[in-house]
Amino acid sequence: MIYSIKGTIVQKEKNFLVIETNGLGYQIFVINSLWEKTKIGQTLKLFTFLAIKNEETVELYGFETEEELKYFKLLNSVSGIGPRLGINILSLVRISDLEKAILEENSLTLTRVSGIGAKIAKKIILELKGKVEKTALESSGAENDALVIDALVSLGYGLAQARDAVRKIPSDILESEKKIKQALKILSNR
Repeated sequence: MIYSIKGTIVQKEKNFLVIETNGLGYQIFVINSLWEKTKIGQTLKLFTFLAIKNEETVELYGFETEEELKYFKLLNSVSGIGPRLGINILSLVRISDLEKAILEENSLTLTRVSGIGAKIAKKIILELKGKVEKTALESSGAENDALVIDALVSLGYGLAQARDAVRKIPSDILESEKKIKQALKILSNR
């Protein structure tokens, strides 16, 4: 498996780049926004996905961030969504909008993409909702933890104390305000 490639862009064609590294040129399909902002001669690192369709067709897809790669893989896990459709979705719908559409079960956001009708949009939402909810909770939990640590430090606690208290907060407490109260209880019991 090729996880990432770093090299120089030597060619740009419609929806793909050719990146040369160590004497090899890799044809890598990319999302439109990345394609538009790159230039020949530029050094670029991409996180990649190798798609093997059959014995004769092997394609490499590249993404600027690991988060884009993760969502590409999630989209490809939905039956009926191949790499080409996955890259089209990510070209037209920002990750935050895709996440929101799935969580709010808003199929209109997805049907804007050519090749996705109401039926496929609902299938994407149904198959990815649990996976996206888990991802959203994990990312919001980390942001909340940072807010709690900042609040505790601003109240005069040391950074190490604040981090230690946040680690001891039960995982079922998710809201920032409740986490701060729990952290204060933990710190007052020392």
